[in-house]
Amino acid sequence: MGPSPGMALVLSGLTLLGLVAAFANGLPLVVQLPIALLVIGLGSRSILRLLWPDATGLAIDGESIHLRGRSGTRSTGKLDGTPFVSPVYVGIRWRNERRLPRALCVFRGQLSEPDFRKLCAVLRQQGER
Repeated sequence: MGPSPGMALVLSGLTLLGLVAAFANGLPLVVQLPIALLVIGLGSRSILRLLWPDATGLAIDGESIHLRGRSGTRSTGKLDGTPFVSPVYVGIRWRNERRLPRALCVFRGQLSEPDFRKLCAVLRQQGER
């Protein structure tokens, strides 16, 4: 899995719109500033995660998911619930060995086209079971 600069650009625009909305709502400045800081913080964190994703490798076999992190660490867990699959985005819930719930979001630009199609097909088959 690689970075998604297109989605990061879209999210940058949405963050700027949220920042404008924080100051264009007529609230007192003492309320607008914390809202603006929250928008900047959450938007920046999300943009950075799109440009430098936590997971660099992904494999799904049956009910298991295997991830490789940026530092080379490997995580294994079980799929949890029904995955969300669309032509642009895939959302996966899973639980690791310690049973902690996790989420993985994959945009189309983060994988090659054949790999993204294969991931969508595998997850749709998982959802039908």
